[in-house]
Amino acid sequence: MSSSRRATPRAPRARVRDAVRLAQRGALSAYGIVLRAGREHDSVSELRRDPILRRWVIVAPERAGDVQSRRAGPVPPPDGSAPCPFCPGQEHLNPAEIATASADDGWEIRVTPDKRPLLRIEGDPERRGAGMFDVMNAIGAHELVADTRAHDVTWADFSTAHMARLLGMYRARFADLRRDRRFRHVFVLKNHGAAWSRYAHAHSHVIATPFTPKRLEEELAGAREYHRMRERCVFCDQLTEELRTGTRIVARNRHFVTFTPFASEYPYEMWVAPLQHAADFGGLADTALEPLADLLVDALARLRTTLDDPPYSLVLHAGPLDGGDQAEFHWHWELVPHLAHEIGMEWATGIFSNPVAPEEAARRLVAARPR
Repeated sequence: MSSSRRATPRAPRARVRDAVRLAQRGALSAYGIVLRAGREHDSVSELRRDPILRRWVIVAPERAGDVQSRRAGPVPPPDGSAPCPFCPGQEHLNPAEIATASADDGWEIRVTPDKRPLLRIEGDPERRGAGMFDVMNAIGAHELVADTRAHDVTWADFSTAHMARLLGMYRARFADLRRDRRFRHVFVLKNHGAAWSRYAHAHSHVIATPFTPKRLEEELAGAREYHRMRERCVFCDQLTEELRTGTRIVARNRHFVTFTPFASEYPYEMWVAPLQHAADFGGLADTALEPLADLLVDALARLRTTLDDPPYSLVLHAGPLDGGDQAEFHWHWELVPHLAHEIGMEWATGIFSNPVAPEEAARRLVAARPR
């Protein structure tokens, strides 16, 4: 593996901010991460807040061409008419690199700004009113991660060492984006086999927002209320109960546990969480990267074996970037397979129905032999 390099700091300009904030950045030498400058974009999207549901929506008219029927089904194989932008040799199809994890034969993991970002790093939020409504510029960060050089390899195929390097890259992005005071939260989002995805090559998204998204706001509100009443972390108590009963545990090691939540909203939903309380994923120790990587690869391999490689989404929820809610929140990964389950009831009422009991899902996942 090549030694890591440190980017030269670059002062931000008042007119525009680079897609990567290089000032005061440093590489994580243990994972070969190199940081580089990004590229500027013009912004036309905006954020609008629904005053009834209290959620922010990205209105992105430049993505009108993306509207299509999202029917379940595998991503069609490439027909050779267009090169894959995540494969080696096609780096010019993406904006300039933000960061890479490198090896002797080139990069292993590569981060760039999204060519068509939902949130853009240039400018200021400029919160304002539009009559009774709240609006602000679609400020944030939307980064694409090429998870591997190999075109046909999925997360379930990753070695523990490679997944640990990818987790180290996410941790580095948390540390970098935290320096931008406009941002409140960072998420990692991974989709696999989604019918609407344009590329089959394994890739993921790192997204920073200047607001608290609705789903996370609900988690934070519940965690704060529980802590106010009991002076304990609700996630820690949940893990204690899961470990006590054992009926929903899928796998565990010294640092982390995989389980099917007691009130799972989706069939075969799994969470991976640290056994020790921690709100900030960016503070994850080097020694914890491989144990976490091992359980993530294991969970996805079990899902593939149990359900014949279904489409899925995986998201990392972590505490606020400003260090708030350290006692109340507990970072975790949420894994949800897309099984064409009817969502009309959920959309209409917010009430979820799950045809597979979490205990039965855990039993089948435990019995699965990852391949």
